[in-house]
Amino acid sequence: MIYVTVGTLFLDFPRLIHKMDAIADATGEEILIQTGLCTTLPKHCGHFDFKPHDECLAMQREARVVVCHAGIGSILDALSVRRPLLVVPRLKRHNEHLTDHQLDIADAVQRRGWGRAILDVDDLDHACANPPAVPEAYTPAKHRLIIAIRDAIDRVAAGNPAR
Repeated sequence: MIYVTVGTLFLDFPRLIHKMDAIADATGEEILIQTGLCTTLPKHCGHFDFKPHDECLAMQREARVVVCHAGIGSILDALSVRRPLLVVPRLKRHNEHLTDHQLDIADAVQRRGWGRAILDVDDLDHACANPPAVPEAYTPAKHRLIIAIRDAIDRVAAGNPAR
């Protein structure tokens, strides 16, 4: 199964939804799309607008690959469930976003080896058939923050608050 998320933005993302729908039709693979507020709906894919976060994470854990827009929350979710990740940035020129900042985010994901940036949806057929490996180097920043807070608490409790 391929899990696709377009996020929560009020703008439509027909470029991604139509392409994933075509892939489902051509391959017969189950594809589930979180459509959010999009008005474009697929014909050959399962879809829903919103579900509780824990349900979305459970679906992502079952996915062979996660395809998402280049939103930070969607990317962090996919990385946390350790699934191969394809990132398709929403683009201003297609009226999918107000700016092109998602290009920078998608590029950062690819440079760090966390997933593959897909700038042309026509590349999705090949990318879905040959997804990138799950990144081994990714550790959520919140874990480092929790460790730092615990270390500070331990130092204070031991009477040595300075580092």
